Amino acid sequence: MTRPQQRAPKGRTRDRDDRRAVVDVLLARAQRGALSTAEGALLAEHVREEQRLADATRRAMAGTTQALDRHREAADAAIVEAEQRTEAVEEQLARTQAERDRLARDVEAMHDGINQAAREAYGERRQHRQALAEQRARLDQVLAVLARVRNAEALGDALAAVAEHDGLSPTAARIHGRMLDRADTTEARLAEQQREHDIALATQRRRAEGWKRHTREAERQAGRYRIAWLAARRDRQADRAAMAAELPLVQAGQQALASRCPFPCATCAAETAPRA
Repeated sequence: MTRPQQRAPKGRTRDRDDRRAVVDVLLARAQRGALSTAEGALLAEHVREEQRLADATRRAMAGTTQALDRHREAADAAIVEAEQRTEAVEEQLARTQAERDRLARDVEAMHDGINQAAREAYGERRQHRQALAEQRARLDQVLAVLARVRNAEALGDALAAVAEHDGLSPTAARIHGRMLDRADTTEARLAEQQREHDIALATQRRRAEGWKRHTREAERQAGRYRIAWLAARRDRQADRAAMAAELPLVQAGQQALASRCPFPCATCAAETAPRA
């Protein structure tokens, strides 16, 4: 089994290794107390160099740490932005899903409406066909009845056909036709006319009796008015006669009153003046 060959250190790594090897040797000599002045100066130089390199490394590490912090902050911001974008995409996806569900419901409702309208149209069409069939059947029945009426030999047969069309049984229709035939005879017509004449005559008689009662009542009321007028006329004539009889006495009293008044005035003259 062969060991992997190690690469030779290069650059600053090789210098650091050499310097550390020298420092190890000098420290060992210092521990033994065999360190010379030149070796002490070399050791101090190497120590200061290590300190300088450590400070430089520390500063570089601080910059690296700051860069890492900046990268971490940028990564956090990128993560937050990605999460926000993800949330926005999820919200958009939810809205899209809701819109798709709504459209699906609308389409389903539209299909249901179309199916319902189709069923209603089919039902109306079937009802219309049934109505047309019924109308055609009734029309055929009416045409058949009209044909029977045209071909009827008597009025009773024609009326029986019409009555049968109206819902009567054939027997009842025939009886009805016979009754109509009998009612159409001359005797039946004369009896009907006589009955109408009797009804009209009775009506006129009732009206005449009513007018007679009204006339008698009007005459009685006119007599009462005439009697009252004559009584009022007699009372008025009696009042005039009494006033004419009392007029000389009134005039004499007024003259006596005027003769007693020492101061003739217009009032006394007016009271004593004879009235027409």
